[in-house]
Amino acid sequence: FLRGGPFGAVVGGATEYFLGKKFQKKIQKSLPGIKNKADFITSLVIILTRVGMVSGPLTQSQIEIIHKFFIKNLGFGVADLKAIDTLIREVQNKKPDIDPFVKAYKKSCQDNYNLLLVALCYQISLVENSLGNGGAESLLKQIVLLLGLSYDQHNKIRVKYSLEILKTPYHVLKIPSDSSNEEVKKAYRSLISLCHPDRVAHEGDKAVKDAHLKFLEIQAAYQELEKNRGI
Repeated sequence: FLRGGPFGAVVGGATEYFLGKKFQKKIQKSLPGIKNKADFITSLVIILTRVGMVSGPLTQSQIEIIHKFFIKNLGFGVADLKAIDTLIREVQNKKPDIDPFVKAYKKSCQDNYNLLLVALCYQISLVENSLGNGGAESLLKQIVLLLGLSYDQHNKIRVKYSLEILKTPYHVLKIPSDSSNEEVKKAYRSLISLCHPDRVAHEGDKAVKDAHLKFLEIQAAYQELEKNRGI
């Protein structure tokens, strides 16, 4: 996979190092449950780099977070880190779409390290306070969705980093995340009727405006669950 497809278009020869037998042997001891070790490492670096690039080129602090992970968990040395840095430069130059690499990461690790990826993405964002940038929050939500993680799993990671709990569609519809599809539909119908702007038309423009915003929020929440659940 590394020699073609999205990887080949982005990283070219930078991945040859990760295909070497010596490198593969090293990874095999450190990452149990990885189906394709070279794809895993390459996808991880590409995703972390793209997350860090939301506010501009990667800073030295962000690069050090990537280095630290590979040194601490995989015993990387100088030559290994040089290969990582080459890949980081290629990604910054080409700015690839992140979706195919998140899917490749998920497939290569067989869902064993999905939470690890999200935690590292938060570390990369927090070190430069880039979460205040709407683009960073949006990209992290996109990654979580592609990984197939639940809202609860995502919020547990946010709590770990002392971040505000995300307001999920379940919060908006006032139902637990394990509700059935029928319960989701019932909650939506009830709230959308209760919050319809026409119900408060006699209370003035402000009341109508507030009701309209709530109405749109409920619609958006249901549409998101409709898409994610296949309702």
